Order: sequence, then structure tokens, then C-alpha cells
Amino acid sequence: MVNPKTLKSGLTLRFFIVLAFIIGLAVASLSEFAHAKTEPNLLELDLEALGEIIVTSVSKKEELLFNSASAVHVINQEDIRRSGATTLPEILRMVPGIEVSQIDGNKWAVTARGFNELFANKLLVLMDGRSIYSPLFSGVYWDVQDTLLENIERIEVIRGPGGTLWGANAVNGVINIITKHAKDSQGTLVELQTGTQENGEAALRFGDKLGEKAYFRANAKYFNRGSYDNSLDQIGADGSRASKGDFRIDWELSESSEVTFQGGAYSGESDQRRQVVLTTSSPFFNISDEEITLNGGYVQAHLEKKLEDGSEVEIRTFYDQNSRDNRVLEQTINTFDFDFHHRLKKWGNHDITWGLGQRIIWDELNGTFSFSATPEDRLTYITSSFIQDEISLLENKVRLTIGSKFEMNSMTDFEFQPNIRLDWHQSANHMVWGAVSRAVRTPSRVEDSQNLVFTGFFNGQNNISTLSGDGGMNSEKLIAFELGYRFKTEDNFSIDITTFFNSYDDLKTAETQSSFTSSTPAPAHTVNPRIFDNKAEAEAYGVEVSSKWKPYNFWELNMGFTWFQLHLHLDPTSSDTSAENFEGSSPEYRFHIRSYLNLPNNWEFDSSVYFVDSLPSQNVNSYVRLDLRLGWKPIDPLELSLSLQNILDPHPEFGDQNGIFASEVPRTVLAKLTYRF
Repeated sequence: MVNPKTLKSGLTLRFFIVLAFIIGLAVASLSEFAHAKTEPNLLELDLEALGEIIVTSVSKKEELLFNSASAVHVINQEDIRRSGATTLPEILRMVPGIEVSQIDGNKWAVTARGFNELFANKLLVLMDGRSIYSPLFSGVYWDVQDTLLENIERIEVIRGPGGTLWGANAVNGVINIITKHAKDSQGTLVELQTGTQENGEAALRFGDKLGEKAYFRANAKYFNRGSYDNSLDQIGADGSRASKGDFRIDWELSESSEVTFQGGAYSGESDQRRQVVLTTSSPFFNISDEEITLNGGYVQAHLEKKLEDGSEVEIRTFYDQNSRDNRVLEQTINTFDFDFHHRLKKWGNHDITWGLGQRIIWDELNGTFSFSATPEDRLTYITSSFIQDEISLLENKVRLTIGSKFEMNSMTDFEFQPNIRLDWHQSANHMVWGAVSRAVRTPSRVEDSQNLVFTGFFNGQNNISTLSGDGGMNSEKLIAFELGYRFKTEDNFSIDITTFFNSYDDLKTAETQSSFTSSTPAPAHTVNPRIFDNKAEAEAYGVEVSSKWKPYNFWELNMGFTWFQLHLHLDPTSSDTSAENFEGSSPEYRFHIRSYLNLPNNWEFDSSVYFVDSLPSQNVNSYVRLDLRLGWKPIDPLELSLSLQNILDPHPEFGDQNGIFASEVPRTVLAKLTYRF
């Protein structure tokens, strides 16, 4: 057997060899390309210009990223284009503090600052402010979040609590995917991709004007992705296919107001090989391949208006429906959401924003023996309000932010989520900030009312084990302490450092109850039940670093580093034997470096190296991942690229989840053509 320490040491050595190769390749090219002329693009902006990036997810208003009193990271369209990525989770790998692990060909475990699993439940994900996490599990079905990447303007990623503005479930972080204004996506775009895992992908987008003050775009996309193999070189059953269409209209009603209408629909299938318990007698288990049918759509409206008194009003509303059908559960979830916020006219050194919100969710869950919910149909609601005041002090060099979210929900009644933040701008190039925040995660639908049969065994009589929700689970709670520092030079370097300490209480556990005998369904069997409860607490702490360095106008380096620790403690009365697995489901160390190199004659060479530490509780060893991309723009409308991803070794990134078998992430070759006219 390979010694894990030896394996880890070998991977670390390999990582630095690859890193030295990439840097050496770039440095060796400097003399040849020092005087080369390249087309102007984002890389030719100095770091001061890059520091002027606007973010909106931190305080629900426009502010400079450099001035944000939060651990915020922005992925821009240039990062997305040059990553060679085809899915949203792949793009998120480049953010320090965000854990991204691919489970199989269509499933991902994505979280911030620990507690990672298939349905990681402490990360709120938004698309243009529209929540896309599922209230069934409080996680994200990443296989249906497949927007046309060319439409994304930027992705704002906040590590740390965002509950004061965004409410429950924004515990460890908020991801807001912001798409382009229709005015910025005019004309026609055709995109074709194919590769060793991409059986085929095609997208078409068209944008034009509607009168003098309105713009629209519409796009359609189809993809077919193949299956991965497992560690035994057995062909998996985790391919996926889907069709999707979207539209967006941006209409300038007047100089002071604009309205946006958006909508979209999708239909597809995701495959999986899964083990489930189908009967109350031996052999209990059934392992088979199944096809999950996916359907959904949404409509959304957004109004921004500046009032005559200098204040600003924003209204956002959406309706979303999604359905998933497999052999153990047919689910349809409907969500209606209304959000209003008002930024008052500045009063002295006070900048006050307040708002109201209402969310209504109604679901239909048609279960089976393996999984059911009581009741099958249910209506839930969340009524919320918030207020936040930013106070400028010491000649605007210090800013104090205080505020809180207040919610009434049908799960746990009243919740409040306050925060206090302080930032100090020592100079134009130095910024220090600190924060103390409280956030909560309300129980999901399955934690409140599910009945899951998860194992069966025979010891002289038939036995099954169940995991249920009895409606008695409380919200999970977090008190977070954060401290951050940012620095940038005037031309070519910036660094962002964040350290944090999180204290969790009332964390979810599964507690053993007294066994009983049941004859329904036949034959007679013993039931060994577990019930969701809140008998754990934890501490998490760590350091996150991101940096940009541009040594030459044609070469940019981006670096990210994360050190993370999680310690979970069970109540002495707890009988849970699995909750502490979260301690080993997040890597202690992660590091990446990305290189963007502009070459003569409109060529690009991009490379990324990732080191991810081991996951002991998932039986996943540490690994090094190397991605390369070669791009060329022979004529102005046409762009070609060839990407080689994970080219070192196939490896698993996460363990089996909920009876679903994990696959190895393979080496991948991807060719892409984009034509604009």
C-alpha cells in the first residue's frame, strides 16, 4: 500500500515541478515577446484600473471592490473565457476559500469555508439576484445551472456571512452570477464545442434594439456530455444532455429609471448509477443506472429608479419552477419572490438602506418506499425586512456599517441576523477591514419532514434503517469574526488577505431512536430510526489569500491560497456517528496559480495549476491538476481555442454521496469555435 505521506510529498513535488515549468516557459518567452504588439484587452489595463471593478452583492449598491468591507472576489468575463471551463463549478475553482469537488460527470460538491457535500447547505447562490438553491435540500442542483457562459459579465463571490442583506442560508458565503446588459450582447454569436468528454455543444445568440431605448437578446444552447469512469476503469453512468433557451430585455424608461425583463426554460436528462433500498427483506439493495428527467423555467423583472429627492429604489420579483423525476422521487418546486429596497438620500455622514421581502414556496413531492415526505404537498413562506447604515468617520477614511435582517418563516418562526463592519482606508493603496456577523440556516424541506430508508441488513430478521424529520429541528447558527487587508500598487500588483474564525451552534445531527417492529410494507421487519436534531457545534478558522501580478503588459499571474481548519464537537447526549465526517471533507491546504500570456499575431497561451490537499473522510488523496489553453483569433469575428484539462492523472475529487457512486475526473481535450457577426 502506498504511504499517504509519501504520496502527498510526491504530489507536492510534482506541483512545484509543473509550476516551475510554467513560469520558466513564460520567462523564456519574455525577450521574444517584449516588443510584440497585441490587441488591447482586459490584460492591458493596469491594476489600478482593475481595482475600479464595481460590485453590488456586498451592500446591495454599487461600490468599488477595493473598498468593500468583505472577503469578496470577482471573476470577470476574461477570466471565464480564458479558463477553458464549460460549467459554472469549474469556473469557481479559481476563488480562494471556495471548495469545488467534482463527484461524477454531472454532480458537484461546492461550498465556502467547510461543510462540503453533494448538497452543501451553507452557501447561497444567485443568478442576477434570483436564488437558485433548492429549498428541498438547501443545496444547488449544479447540473441544471448551465447558462451560456458568454452571457456572464462577472461572478461576485463573497466568503463569509451575507445574512444581513440576503437572509437565511447565506451562512458561509454568497455567489451572485451577474449576466450582461442586453446592450452589451448585440449582434449574432455562434459557439461550437467538442471534445473527449463533450460529445457536442452548440449555442446561438442574437441581440438587437427595440426602438430607441430598449435592447434585447435571446439565445439557445444544447449540450451532450459523456460519462466518466470510476477508479476500477468501469464506465460510469453519469452523462447529461439538455436544451436551454433564455431572453433578456433592458428598457430605459427615462434618464432616472430602467426596467429589465428576463426569462428562460430548460429540458434535459442527467444519468446516475445509484444504490437504493427498495424492499424490507434481503437483499434490500438495488444498484442500477437511471435517467433523471429535468425540466424548469423562470421569469423575472427588475426595476431601478432614482427619485427626485436623491434616493434610489430597486424592485425585483421572480417566479421559478423546476421538476426532477427519478425512480425514488418526483419533485416539482415553485418559488415566488418579491424584494424591495430603498437607499435613502445621504443624511450627513449616514448612508441608510432598508428593504422588505416576501418569498412563497409550494412543492409537490411524490415519493416511494425509499424516500417520502409528509405532507407530499406543502406551502412555506419567508417574510423579511432589513436595515443597514453606513457611517463615514474621520474624514471618510473610516466607515462603520451596522445592520440586521429580520425574518419570519414557517419553519422556525423569527430569526435575526445582525452584523457590524469597520473599514479603514489608511491610504489610496491600503485598506483594512473587520467584521462580526450572525447568520442562520433554516431547516430544509427534507430535514423537516422526510422519511429516507438508507440501509438494510439481516441478523435473523429483516432490519431497515431510516432517517426522518419530525418538524422539531432548529436553525443552525453562526457567529463569524473576520479580518481583512488589501494592498495594490499603482501599476502591476495587488494582494487580498482574509482571516476568519467561525463559531457554529445547533448544527444538524442524526440521533438514534428506539427500534420498533412494523408489518407495513410486508414482510414484517424491524425499523431502526434516526431523527434530525441539533446536537453539534463547531469552530472553523483559516486564511485566504488572492493576488494579481502583471510583470509585463502581455503577461498576468493570478494566485490563490487557502489554509482551513474545522473542528466539530458532539453533545454528550448525541448518538450521531457520522457528523464528524465533515472535519475530513475539506482540504487543509489549497493553492492555485493561473497564467495569462498574450502572444504575437493574436495568439494566447493560458495555464492553471491547482494543488488540493487530501479529504480523509472521503478517502480522497491530495492531487495536482494542470490545465492548458491555446487560443487564436485569426480574424476579428472568429476565435478558436484548444484546451487540455486535468492532463496529469485521472483522480477522484470526492467520495460516494447518498448512494451515488463517485467517478474519477478524466483528462479532457476540448476544441471550441466562437464566431461573432
